[in-house]
Amino acid sequence: MLPLMNHSELKKSAKNLLINHYGFFFMTFLVYFVLYFLGAVTDAVGRIRYGSIIDSPWTVWDSSNTIFSLLYSLILVGIEFICIDSLRNKNTYDHGFSKGFTIFSKAKYFWGTVFIAILQFIWVVFWSLLLIIPGIIKGIAYSQAIYIYRDSVDQGDPIKYRDAVTRSRQLMDGNKWKYFWLSLSFIGWFILVGITAGLAIFWVAPYYHLTMTNFYVELKKAA
Repeated sequence: MLPLMNHSELKKSAKNLLINHYGFFFMTFLVYFVLYFLGAVTDAVGRIRYGSIIDSPWTVWDSSNTIFSLLYSLILVGIEFICIDSLRNKNTYDHGFSKGFTIFSKAKYFWGTVFIAILQFIWVVFWSLLLIIPGIIKGIAYSQAIYIYRDSVDQGDPIKYRDAVTRSRQLMDGNKWKYFWLSLSFIGWFILVGITAGLAIFWVAPYYHLTMTNFYVELKKAA
């Protein structure tokens, strides 16, 4: 068992990896970047066309934005798998663009992500019906489930979706606050993305996701 790195160490190792292989990670995240900006454009067009989203009826622009959001969320999970492989020194740093579609490389990756996300959503909503804070806490507790499931798939012994969520909750026991503060430490970077009209996303997205997946990698070592 190894001690879990502190926030500075997690971010530093992620940043060093990103600096050393930025070209690869840029290509891996490229499809995510495209979907991110397409989603932003469709949202902006919808606001211009219909005004306030709250007051407008459901439109083709809303549908398009939802599709983009779902698609880049799926794409992002596969990219995070590549981040984990990189942090574990299991990545060859080639074919970056094609690796951006990792979520579609195995049916178990895709369906595992879909069904685990559904389970997480149901349980988080259930806890949120009691109070908002318990819902947030449970969301953090379940945050490692898809990584745990993916590891089990790669090891040739896939676990049940519900077991992945349960193991995530167990793994995050005593670590939820650390995860929360690590994520919150990027708030300045997120503000920078807004200030730069989204351009900073080319650095912030890979840096953030490498750091958060590094949390999982180190948490597994410390378990």
